[in-house]
Amino acid sequence: MAHIDPKQMEETRTARFKNLDPLEMAFVDSLLPGGRKQNLKVIGRGVVENPNMRVPITEDHGFTVSWIRLPPGGGAHLHSHLTPEVFIPFDGPIRVFWGDNGQHSTVLEPKDTISVPVGVMRGFRNETDRTIVMLAMVGGESGGGSVTWHRKVLEDAARDTGLGLDEKGKLTKLSNFDEKRALTPVKA
Repeated sequence: MAHIDPKQMEETRTARFKNLDPLEMAFVDSLLPGGRKQNLKVIGRGVVENPNMRVPITEDHGFTVSWIRLPPGGGAHLHSHLTPEVFIPFDGPIRVFWGDNGQHSTVLEPKDTISVPVGVMRGFRNETDRTIVMLAMVGGESGGGSVTWHRKVLEDAARDTGLGLDEKGKLTKLSNFDEKRALTPVKA
């Protein structure tokens, strides 16, 4: 039978919410209207595009877990993964949309759960006037690799925010990147 002492359990397998490091610019859509959010990774790096993301529980669990703080109007634009993705709003409603152009949607109430299949374009939005916290889980330690963004999201991000992706799928600043806009905190 395996043994783990309390100190090791706390240091390597416990993530205290109050100590999680929120990352506001985790994805290429982070500065677009409707893409603002704070990602708080818990288990596994997942599909984050910012190499500065820190994760408190690093051991491969075969899935990733993240909390996401969504300010009013915040969310994620259309994207897909090579693994399923699960969303569970914790303290308020979230609209989840899916389809090639986001043409389908449903509203999840607190603690409702949706599992979006592999390869399906999906996104989510906080349509309330207050910050909502949501739990998100993606299969696989790496979340199946890079996010596949709807082509319009990549075009809008490059044109409107100066964010792009390099050949490895990591965030890169283009010539029109506005540091002041990037440093404007998410009101979450």
